[in-house]
This record gives sequence, structure tokens and C-alpha cells, in this order.
Amino acid sequence: MKKSFFPLLAAVALMAFTSCGGGADTLADLSIVPNPVSMQFEGRGAKANAKVHTQLNETLSPEEYVLKIQNGKIVIEGGSEAGIFWGKQTLAQIKAQCDIHLPGVIIQDKPTFAYRGAHLDCCRHFFSVDEVKQFIDIIALHKLNVFHWHLTEDQGWRAEIKQYPKLTEVGSVRKETLVGHYGSNQYDGTPYGGFYTQDEMRDVVKYAADRFVTVIPEIEMPGHASAALASYPELGCRGKDYPYEVQTTWGVFPEVFCAGNPETVTFLENVLDEICDIFPSEYIHIGGDEAPRDEWKKCAKCQALMKKMGFTREAQLQSYLITTVEKYLAGKGRKIIGWDEILEGGVSQSATVMSWRGATGGIEAAKMGNDVVMTPNSNFYFDYYQTKDPKANGEPLAIGGYLPLSKCYAFDPYDQLNADEKAHIKGIQANIWTEYIASFDHVQHMLLPRIAALAEVAWDPDKRTDYDAFVARIQQGLLPIYNSRGYRYADYAFKGIE
Repeated sequence: MKKSFFPLLAAVALMAFTSCGGGADTLADLSIVPNPVSMQFEGRGAKANAKVHTQLNETLSPEEYVLKIQNGKIVIEGGSEAGIFWGKQTLAQIKAQCDIHLPGVIIQDKPTFAYRGAHLDCCRHFFSVDEVKQFIDIIALHKLNVFHWHLTEDQGWRAEIKQYPKLTEVGSVRKETLVGHYGSNQYDGTPYGGFYTQDEMRDVVKYAADRFVTVIPEIEMPGHASAALASYPELGCRGKDYPYEVQTTWGVFPEVFCAGNPETVTFLENVLDEICDIFPSEYIHIGGDEAPRDEWKKCAKCQALMKKMGFTREAQLQSYLITTVEKYLAGKGRKIIGWDEILEGGVSQSATVMSWRGATGGIEAAKMGNDVVMTPNSNFYFDYYQTKDPKANGEPLAIGGYLPLSKCYAFDPYDQLNADEKAHIKGIQANIWTEYIASFDHVQHMLLPRIAALAEVAWDPDKRTDYDAFVARIQQGLLPIYNSRGYRYADYAFKGIE
């Protein structure tokens, strides 16, 4: 942190109070996150309680907006209703700084990336529908437009599938949970479960749509399948008599769907039929990550399929399964998106790759001609610690790693790519995995304010020039909203701690 940082904050905060609260007509520096494309101060402003007039403007791109506060009026023009909604989020930040009189200003803004996402793992730990909706509220405040909902895992299957009721009767409950503490782990000995009914999922989809957020469901395959196999063991390589269990600890497990069993494909297609009926999103996330292939090496059905198809590597079995599912979803007008492991063994160019093991997978995919969403663990895994000495700084337990706000802000989504390859970067996303995050208060602490950095990169990656000024804008433009809504947030960066 620069030594001048805190005096600057004090000066900016004082200016906001005296200029807005005191009723002056102009303000030299409003704080908006993400930073808008342009902001011009001119003319007489308006009262904070003035009526907001909205209108569509066909000359603007769909998510673009123009906010005008002039001559006693507040007008928001948008290229679509989504653009108007983002303009309202900007207005909310202005009102948080100017509670009596708003300055005369014209703000023109539009996002660089069409995909601006945040992911929540509801499998390791379960969150209520109300909490999921609050997560959506938070990302919408930051002008993000995708909620990636992680619904199936080794530790719990969370989505009701009517054709396969055991998925929630059996697969949604683990017999106990590994509880982490600084320096130790122990089992709590208590059954843990929860799932979302189809009506609840539809309710979440509508709630998100009303805020111009698309919900992308994730159904994991072929790995992270323990909960599904505990429900329907015949879908595993070990057969119907094997006592699969919902996992009680964290990690990568050998239990995977049997790629050589035709019933596996039938099961996945039937599940996806119901998922597509609930979720209207263009993309369906099919996982594809961390799928050990040792079971396939020993499975007669898998080896027989390899021989029939002329495969020489088990990785080709995964590609075969993913491609089969991709074709099925294409017939329903949907596209797949998967973690960067789907590149192993080959994948069609119509698949979108989510690069999580750093940016390497995304760079490789873009060079191959695949579309990419960048979500590298190095910059956007929000289950990582936020300071170098988390225990000393009073951080709640996390899975590990170190990801301060400044590193989120510094991410370059176009690194190592030429102009043609850059066109394949469709967006960026933050991920919250919940092995050690058991409450929604903890989720918020990990999400805020780091999600503001992701929003800043997603809205305009080339506009970032001053990290200290960015932190000051969070404090002036967003913290009043966080506080008024009762959000929990980490304040390490505001204290100069990293």
C-alpha cells in the first residue's frame, strides 16, 4: 500500500459528504465499481429521491447504459432491460454516497465481457434457497450476469431428479462431515444433507432472471460421482453389489461413472432432460475435472469399449463420454461448458472450456479455437486465504492458498494471446468451493470485496491503472451498500493487510 492511501480516502470521503449531503450541484469524483467507461460532470443535478425515468435506446448495445442526472431529473437509457438494470446498480452506488442531492453527471458504460460469473458449491456444504438468492443479489450488485450453480459432487447430490429419486433420497445425505480446525481435522459424527426440489430450482432461475443473471447448472461427469453411485451402484465400474457411499471427506476419489456401460449414457441423458427443463440457459456445465481413470483400466466393460472404438488411452474414454453428452445436448439446442480437463483426449471446437488450473488451459483452448471462460485458481478461487498470515490476522479457516484482493485485480485475461485468440475469451468467473465454508456468513466473507475486483476486470480489463484508487472506490461506493444490507465482508485490504 502507498503511504498516501489513507489520507486520500479521508479526503475523498469528506468531499462526498460535503458535496452531496450538503446539496451542491457537482462532485469532482464519484466512486463507481466497476469503473465506468466515461463519466462527465456537468449541469445541475437532482434530488436523491427524484423519480427515475427509464427508456430503451436501440443505438446502444444490449448491456450498455447511459445514466443522466441533470436539471432535476434522473434518466437511465439502456440497450435492453439488462442495460437499464446495470444503470440502476450504478445509481444505487451514487445514492449511497449522496443521500440528499445527486451531482449533475452523465455516465456511459458497457461491459467488455458478455460472461461475468460467480460459482457457488452447494454440495460440500448446503445453502438454503434464500441464501442462494442473496448470493445472486450480491453478484447482480456488482453487474455480474452468470450464476454457476454446483449441484452434484462426491459429498452430496443436491438436485431433485424425478426419474431417479434415490439421487436425493440416498445421494443427498452423508453420514458425517470432516470438520476442519487450524492444525487439525475431525469428524462431527452427524448426518448432513439437503437438496433443492425442482420447484425451488425454478424459483431460483426466475429470481435470477429478474436480475438479468443466467443460472448455469453443473452436473458432474465422469468423476466426482460418489453420491450418484451410492444411489445407483450399477452405474459404477465395481457393479451393483458394491457398497458405494456418499463421501464424508474432501479430495479426489477413484469412484467414477462406468464409461463402458450403456446405462451410464442413458442415465446422464435422462438427468439432463430434467435439468434442461428446469434451466433455460444456453450452457449446461458437465464438469469433466479430476476424473481418475484407474477404475476404467480394470473394468471389462470399459476395456471392451476401448477395443471397439480403437482407443489406446483411457483419456479417450472420457472424451467419448463428454462428446456423446455434448451431441445429445446439442440436439436440445444447448452447449456444454466444462473444466479444462475436457481438453484431455480431445474435445470438439463447439465446447467452451473453463480454465481453472491457472490460465494455461484457457490459453491452450483459445489457440485451438475453443471459446474460454477464465477462472484460474491463481486469481479467482475465493476459497483461498486473503492474507499471508491468516491465523495471526484472524481469518476464518480456508482450504489454503493465498489470494489477496490485489492479485484478483491484477489478472490479465488476455495474457499470451494474439488478437484472433483474444476473441475466444468470452469472460471470467470466480469460484467458491465450500469444503471449509459451512455458513453463508463465511461465503460472504470470502466473496466480498474480492468479487469487486473480478467485476472491474470483467467490465473493462484495460482500464485498470491504480489499485489504491480502486480500493478507495470500494470503500466509498460499495461499503455503504454492504453495510446497509448487512453483508459480511473481509476488511483486510482496507487496513493495509495482505
